[in-house]
Amino acid sequence: MSVVVHTPDVVGERMAGPGIRAWHIARELSALAPTTLVAKREHDHAGLPDAELASERLRIVEHGSGEAEAALRDASILFGQPARGFHRRRREQKVIHDMFDPTVLELRELYGSAPSLRQRIHLGAEWWRLAEALLRADLLVCAAASQRRFYGSLQGGDAPWIEVPFGLDPEEIRSCVTARDRLVLWGGGIWEWLDPATAVDAVVRLNAEGLETKLLFLGRRRPNRDLVDRRRDDRFDDLLRRGGKFVAANEEWVAYRGRLSWLRAARVAIMLHRRTAEAEYSIRTRLFDAIAAATPVVASAGGFAAELVEKEGLGIVVPPEDGDAVTAALRKLLTDDAFWLTCVQNLERVRPRFAWNVVTRPLILSINQWLN
Repeated sequence: MSVVVHTPDVVGERMAGPGIRAWHIARELSALAPTTLVAKREHDHAGLPDAELASERLRIVEHGSGEAEAALRDASILFGQPARGFHRRRREQKVIHDMFDPTVLELRELYGSAPSLRQRIHLGAEWWRLAEALLRADLLVCAAASQRRFYGSLQGGDAPWIEVPFGLDPEEIRSCVTARDRLVLWGGGIWEWLDPATAVDAVVRLNAEGLETKLLFLGRRRPNRDLVDRRRDDRFDDLLRRGGKFVAANEEWVAYRGRLSWLRAARVAIMLHRRTAEAEYSIRTRLFDAIAAATPVVASAGGFAAELVEKEGLGIVVPPEDGDAVTAALRKLLTDDAFWLTCVQNLERVRPRFAWNVVTRPLILSINQWLN
């Protein structure tokens, strides 16, 4: 018996959410059966040594290679997002579709109200892949209850659902000093459905009031170079000009092993989005880095991340696109030490429930039933 985990994203020294999720799930599944992770690999960086990424029971092969195709053909169980190249090769294979990333909703925001013919074709293809996944999967995985409601309204088949949120690596956890710089950290990209401009304006406003602070974008160039968009580079330049000396961005996407060091140095992690359908069904993977680093969060209302922040007291939830509320939330976390420390303690309290070996238990149980 063998398992393949498939991702269209990059796995290596620099990884974004889909690559991180695929790698960690592959690691957990390799305890059950020999596992192959099919992913794009970095070619312009040295990358993490395979000794760190792979193991005796987990190998990683290049997306689109002959090795990848052979692994997909021969595997007993296939796990991955609905994506080009990921589909059942043999009738007896079990297929698990991971629906954690609402791609069709992201593309709707990315392409706007007047998409080109090419964009319409791409969006149509993604809707088709989604429909096929919901019809033909043996098991469906969501990251939050809201996603299950959304996909359930579209589902054409009768595959059961399990919930596997994003996770964190307990091996990376260590005690965090409570004294931190007045640094606000934006940990992800600046996709069209997000709202980095409000974060920039709030930090500029706080400095004008006499509260010294800086905003750092953790990395501007996403590791998956297939998704590079010159317009997004231009928006980053506009944000840096708008923020002046109070805003900075690392040119490269920060290495996976280094991301928590930046968060542990920051006083606040910020994740803001606009009012879109994507926001309601998102998971916001950067939240889990904030939990791992015990860095209090300012988040826009809507979606899994905001619900968890509000319910567990992990920071402050603000209305979307509300500059006054964001400014006030940052001011409180930057100046109110007692409140900030309470948020840190709450982050440390919830952290164990999101370890990868905990969040993947429903998946492990389901696959165990097939293997036995």
